[in-house]
Amino acid sequence: MPYRGVTYAFIAFGMWVLSCFCADIAQAATVRPSVKISGDVVSLSDLFDGLEPGQDRVLGPAPAPGKTIQIGGYQLIAIADQYGVEWEDQSSSVNVLVTRAGRVLGRDYFAHLVKRSIALNENAGGFVVNISNFHSVTVAFDDKDPVTLSEISWDKRSGRFTTTAYLSHPTGDPLVDSFPVRGTIRITQSVVVYNDSLPAGHIMQDSDMHLDPSYSGELPASPQALPDPNTIVGMALSHAVAAGQAVKTMDLRRAILVHQGDPVLITYTVPGIRLTATGRALEEGGSGQYVHALNLGSRMVVSGKVNAAGEVNVDATSTALPANSPEVKRFGMAIMTTNGGRRE
Repeated sequence: MPYRGVTYAFIAFGMWVLSCFCADIAQAATVRPSVKISGDVVSLSDLFDGLEPGQDRVLGPAPAPGKTIQIGGYQLIAIADQYGVEWEDQSSSVNVLVTRAGRVLGRDYFAHLVKRSIALNENAGGFVVNISNFHSVTVAFDDKDPVTLSEISWDKRSGRFTTTAYLSHPTGDPLVDSFPVRGTIRITQSVVVYNDSLPAGHIMQDSDMHLDPSYSGELPASPQALPDPNTIVGMALSHAVAAGQAVKTMDLRRAILVHQGDPVLITYTVPGIRLTATGRALEEGGSGQYVHALNLGSRMVVSGKVNAAGEVNVDATSTALPANSPEVKRFGMAIMTTNGGRRE
């Protein structure tokens, strides 16, 4: 039985030695080859993994947001010695890359800042901001208000603006800590725009346009520069236009659908009745315009609206006049005969 007791004692001793060895291994620290941090300081635990409880310390300031610093082997050895870090496989050839996380403030961010400032100070309605000189900035990931703007100088006639951006947490570099921001501010408004590119002479239809409730393109200053949307259909384009452009008064001219002397179909329509007669136009007119026409059968002059090429719809409230009446002659209308265009 003494033999068995010796065996147990030997096993117990071996277990104790093994536990001590494992404890030494567990306490040995290893170097992190690279690390990404979000704060503004570098800590001992950022460089070494496996520190003992309570051993972590702040080593110094972190790099600027989005930047990386390299800590060389000799510096790591000095840090480990200073703070009592049991560094496994200590080597002067090891490096640690420390990168500070950051977020990039792009063009949209600065446009939003300008919009917010204009909305607060100018009490403006809808508008669009375009940044012309773009200066991206990387700031701390958790910085909620990283940039402030100076007072915005806005020329409302041209739309151009300028302001200065200041970093809330300066870096010490004057070229980074403040910089100009320029661009344009366009007030948005409800405007009719072209759906497609169209050639000169095209007769406008409903399908050629739509109402853009937040158009921000350049527009003439005069209110008369934009036509009444209800009058556009049937008008002719005086020049070619591009898709997305605003429909302007200068783009349009009355489309002449009936010329003086043209044969026309005179129509008279009331509920349940439609009468037609052949006639001749006494003046030119475009879609929706009222013109006088001679009924070749009755020799009476009527007034009607041009509905389409060669068609005049007589107004139910109009009064027909004899072709040789003083009223017709006083109007100065040329009454064309049916045999070659002689005038009465």
